[in-house]
Amino acid sequence: MKITFAWGILILMKDFFTERTMFKMPYWYILLTLGVSYLVSVILNYPYNFIDSIYNWIYLVTTLFLFYPIDYKQKDEIIKRNYSFFIDVFVSIVCVLSFISVFLFIFDIAYTVPTGTIGIIARQGFTESRLFGLYTSPNVGALFGFLSIVLSVVNNILKRGKWKSFSWLYIVNLVVQYLFYILASSRGTQLTANMFFIILLVLLSLQVILTKKEVGKRLKNICVYFILSFLALNVVTVVIESGLSYVPGTITSIVDIEEAFTKDNSSGETAKKDSKKNGFKVEKVDIQHSEEGAEVSSGRLSIWTAGLTAMKQSPLFGLADADLYRNGNTTKQIDENLLSELDKMELKRAHGNMHNTYVAVLVKSGIVGFIILGTFMVLILKDNVIYVVKIKEEMNEPLNQVFLILLSLILALLFEDLVENHLIFNNRDVTSLIFWYTLGFMPFLRLHQQKEIAKVK
Repeated sequence: MKITFAWGILILMKDFFTERTMFKMPYWYILLTLGVSYLVSVILNYPYNFIDSIYNWIYLVTTLFLFYPIDYKQKDEIIKRNYSFFIDVFVSIVCVLSFISVFLFIFDIAYTVPTGTIGIIARQGFTESRLFGLYTSPNVGALFGFLSIVLSVVNNILKRGKWKSFSWLYIVNLVVQYLFYILASSRGTQLTANMFFIILLVLLSLQVILTKKEVGKRLKNICVYFILSFLALNVVTVVIESGLSYVPGTITSIVDIEEAFTKDNSSGETAKKDSKKNGFKVEKVDIQHSEEGAEVSSGRLSIWTAGLTAMKQSPLFGLADADLYRNGNTTKQIDENLLSELDKMELKRAHGNMHNTYVAVLVKSGIVGFIILGTFMVLILKDNVIYVVKIKEEMNEPLNQVFLILLSLILALLFEDLVENHLIFNNRDVTSLIFWYTLGFMPFLRLHQQKEIAKVK
């Protein structure tokens, strides 16, 4: 992590003193203002978690000015090939990790590993009725899986011009990620996936209505795809989950019988008789979401409340670092007398993770940072929505289909971050990398299509 951290800084500095690609993207000046604003937050909160806050600031600047920018001086085919290559790398890695994770479930393996942070141990394998696998949490693994499937469809179009043209890697990954999705029992990913298909349904339906061509037939086909997707995400999963719950017990029983029959005994018949007497018993494992917390947010609501209560003591520029109890000790940058015992307990439990991007932005960068980031998002989404209306006659173009899928994904992730914090102010987050790279790739798609239209005219 230290090597990549330093490498990112060097690339950023090189670009600043040479090409300055970062200053050629839409609304770059708003992102620059956000970077300056958060630096003010860090300075105002000196000396509380100062080094960690500086790390946060560098990660923020790297995200905004290294992952988001696209070098438009490169040839269009190179830009597309780079994004396609990135997708293949991501899908390949996630497929391998999830494949191994599913095997951990099959053999009912669970263990813990140190994270490098004092007092925090990562759970792995199948534990607490959910599949953590090789990831830091079931929510992360399931979300990676969902992203890999959507990006696989995008890559089909980029490489072959057809979204249905799946390679063997993508087919295997689809099966593996669907199993992981069921075993992880992640409400956040369920929300994201459902919102993705709902948004995509709305966008495709809008395109059909605007073109006024075979509206009834095309809307019917879209609805069929949506219904099948909804059933696969919310109904079929229940049936498959019921079957999967017997898999670890079946494997254990088979192993026990093998051991019983191969066990050295005097007559060689005892094991056989015992196995017939006891029968083939299979214990069912529970696959369900954690019941942590008394409400549907699984304990998140109290974390959000505690974070916002602490933020009120520094409302304009926030607290710079949300981990007020790093390593179990308070940083004294807030007056604990203004916090309830529940607030203090929840902030310690959260370890700085607000489990909500919008709350995290408020807590770390204050109202000023929240307004700046909100302004950027509104403007960038406005441009993308306007383009969706403009391309109503060119939906057969592969890159326009990619654009609709990616816009649906971006909007779905904005919903997902109501219950998680991935998109910003969360260091070394792969989902954040995908979000910002994709957000920067979309203006390129618009520009590329405008060039193609100009050539035809």
